[in-house]
Order: sequence, then structure tokens, then C-alpha cells
Amino acid sequence: ETKAVVAPRPTAAPRTATGEKVIKAAPAATGKYTVKSPLPGVIMSVLVKVGDTVKASDTVISLEAMKMENAIHAGRDGKVTSIDVNVGDSVLEGHTLVTIE
Repeated sequence: ETKAVVAPRPTAAPRTATGEKVIKAAPAATGKYTVKSPLPGVIMSVLVKVGDTVKASDTVISLEAMKMENAIHAGRDGKVTSIDVNVGDSVLEGHTLVTIE
């Protein structure tokens, strides 16, 4: 005997009584943002200094990992408020490198 599989159809996003979507956009970024190391490695160079204004795509740190040099980007527009590493430091994944406000 063969049974047909009926795939469920997607439903519309839930709405409130006034017709607004229940799903909301992410809140605007405010406050401090930390740039963290995506993988373990050694800091090759720090390309910014405290007080510099950076764009999200700007490279702030050069990190050597697995014999490759990796460019770590700011990830957000803002002003550099602190640098938590020095050239030659070994860092683990998730270590805070730079704080941007």
C-alpha cells in the first residue's frame, strides 16, 4: 500500500488585532560593540588606534591563524574606544580584540 505524503504549507506571519505583524525588526545597534577573534591565532598587526572612526568593512586587526593572515573587520561603524590586544599576543576564539562605540 502506498501513502501520499502531504507537505505542510507555510502559513502567513501572525498579526495582531490591528493587523500589524507580530514579528519585529531587530533593535537598532546602540552602545558598545566588541570585535571578537573568530579563531585562535597570533596578532600580527593592529591597524587602528583608540579614537579612530571606523566603518563596518574596515580592517582593524591582522591575525595569523593556521599559517594564514586573516583580516578582522570592524563589523560596525563607530569610534574605537579600546584595544585589548598587542602585536604578538596569542588569542583564543571569542577573545575581545577591539571595542567600538
